[in-house]
Amino acid sequence: MLFANIPGLTDLKEQLIKGVKTGKIAHAQLFWGNLGAANLPMALAYATYLNCENPGEDDACGACNSCHKNAKFIHPDFQFSFPTAANDSIKGDDSKLSNNFMKYWRSFLLKDPFASVSNWIDHIGTGNRQLNLAKDESKNIIRNLSLKAFEGKYKIMLIWLPEYLHPSAANALLKIIEEPSDKTVFLLVSNNREKLIGTITSRTQAVHIPNYSDEEIKDILVSKYEVADIQAKQLAHIAQGDLHKAVELIDDVSDDAQQEFEQWMRECWANDYTKLIKRSEDFHKWGKMNQQQWLVHAENILRESLIALMQSTELMRVPDEHEQFVMKFSKTLSLEKIAQMNEILNKAIYYLERNASAKMTLLNVSLQLSAILRRK
Repeated sequence: MLFANIPGLTDLKEQLIKGVKTGKIAHAQLFWGNLGAANLPMALAYATYLNCENPGEDDACGACNSCHKNAKFIHPDFQFSFPTAANDSIKGDDSKLSNNFMKYWRSFLLKDPFASVSNWIDHIGTGNRQLNLAKDESKNIIRNLSLKAFEGKYKIMLIWLPEYLHPSAANALLKIIEEPSDKTVFLLVSNNREKLIGTITSRTQAVHIPNYSDEEIKDILVSKYEVADIQAKQLAHIAQGDLHKAVELIDDVSDDAQQEFEQWMRECWANDYTKLIKRSEDFHKWGKMNQQQWLVHAENILRESLIALMQSTELMRVPDEHEQFVMKFSKTLSLEKIAQMNEILNKAIYYLERNASAKMTLLNVSLQLSAILRRK
């Protein structure tokens, strides 16, 4: 991971690099920020820069032996510790040690270092088991750091989500965090600093990683992922500073989503209460991300319908296979109806973000849309 792989946050990158250049490297640093901030990517890029053999003015070289190993997360002097729980393959005491999950961890980071703890749970398949950083893990950390660096300038220990440290594990680490051996750097990466015990935070130098603004996320989606400006704005609003979530939501214009939307509109048009109630029950079973994703897709179809209604088809961004439906659907609408329907969908997304009942929310939306569609 290089700083160049992380969008924005220029001032923070410059601050971290300046500290390395001037030799002001705190032996224990806490990279903290809310869920969705670039805490982990920034810590990974910083660790890469620390051991880069030919560091540049604003980033690691990306070409030396150290950078190559760090890119694959196999550098012998860069150790990781993270919360774990038993899964179908790793059970019992083995599930208490990060070392036994390194295959999962590397593939997780390579896939998306912006991913969240919920993505980690899905990735390792722990089900409903509680994640934890156990006391056995703290012993393993101390043992690993008792060895000298093999080839790097620094021996680095990154602890992801230290808020999951068992109290006995946290207390066991206090001495080594406060007085590590020479050329050893602790990087603690937290999404909830308030849950860390005070004796841990007092021994670290805080590095705050701010969430991206809606405008920054919109610009990233447009420039890097080629998302249409209006869709990027909608996704950024839903993501609330979480770039990973925004990217996950991009692929909402799937055939399944479109087919479901078309059927939903037919049910609303027919005012079919039985099917609308069944749909709301099914909707309740979806994950929160999928619920929001589907409503964003509905908003996008309304936008395309507005363009069709205004006879500006050259501006339409709907796939060819969906265009016929949009053209036909737009003929049942008016500017006033589209504005009202869009407001209803926006409110539904807002309510779902605040944990409103998905079943009741969608049923309410369906009934309101039905009334609007059937109005002469």
